[in-house]
Amino acid sequence: MNALRFEKTGPLDNLTFSNVPRPTLTSGEALVLVKAAGINGSDSAGIQGWLPFVTTPRIAGRDFSGEVIEVAENSDASAQQWIGAEVWGTGSDRGFAADGTFAEYVKVPIEALSRKPQTLDHVKAGSITLPWLCAWIAVETLANVKQGDNIVIIGARGAIGSGAAQLCKDRGAKVFGTYRSLANIHPPSFLTPIELSSKTSIRDSVARHGLQNKIDVLLDCAGYEDPFNDAIFTMTPKGSGRVVVMAVHRSDGLFTLDLRTLYAKALTLKGLKSSILGPAEVKKVLDELAMKIDNGALEGPKEVKSVAMDDMDGVKGALTEVLTRSSSVRSVIVPST
Repeated sequence: MNALRFEKTGPLDNLTFSNVPRPTLTSGEALVLVKAAGINGSDSAGIQGWLPFVTTPRIAGRDFSGEVIEVAENSDASAQQWIGAEVWGTGSDRGFAADGTFAEYVKVPIEALSRKPQTLDHVKAGSITLPWLCAWIAVETLANVKQGDNIVIIGARGAIGSGAAQLCKDRGAKVFGTYRSLANIHPPSFLTPIELSSKTSIRDSVARHGLQNKIDVLLDCAGYEDPFNDAIFTMTPKGSGRVVVMAVHRSDGLFTLDLRTLYAKALTLKGLKSSILGPAEVKKVLDELAMKIDNGALEGPKEVKSVAMDDMDGVKGALTEVLTRSSSVRSVIVPST
């Protein structure tokens, strides 16, 4: 089968279009024909060697949407119902310590199979599984967002940030979201947008709305120092403030933190790791997300860019864009025609 593989970590040029053996199934596994595989910042970081848990050689990719074409021979009768099903998935060590989804086929535990939203095609479904999983973990598992909470999301334009904003709204929270620029941006009506035009843009906006020292949750989906330190200044000093960090966009992982404000407000700081949920837990999240997307409670992406698997310039460009946040449109890898 065709796949995008790297023999060792380093420059994105290490990723090559290769022909490799099709996955062999073992007990409890299904084979999925990949129709679309989302491109994430963690894919780019893993290829470049920023993540210490990536092993090589490795097929990259974590997200997928596709069709189940086979289940392991010794699977029980109930597993046969999955053959022909349109599914989506993400998570686990796929793309890091196990071969990933930038390939024609990927093997998936049967217990982790989740039917994709009927209202999304494969390209759109494959573009959001990891971002929405991360958004769910941030909002539900780590921050425990509740009705009436005041939330600041840094990076509301991105896939994780926009998903988190919808999940917070679904729980009855008030949401502020930051954008580098509001030019040609159409934030959702439920969100108060903040343009990052100065080092104090977040505190200034929050204060104008009478909520200084009343922000309950900060979700940092962007990983830049100035907005983060500006935002924690707005948070409640009552010891109940929750901060979730999802990214630091520097190869050395370092970040200057206003520790004085952090301890003065008795804030809780948590890092988001998408693999904290096991396969069965990820399935449960994806099943609920699919239901909410299909019933209109949550909205999928309006636009997604497809990149052919053998278009290496396009693939490397998309891997660069997602890490630098230089594009407002998500990209997915699709099989070459």
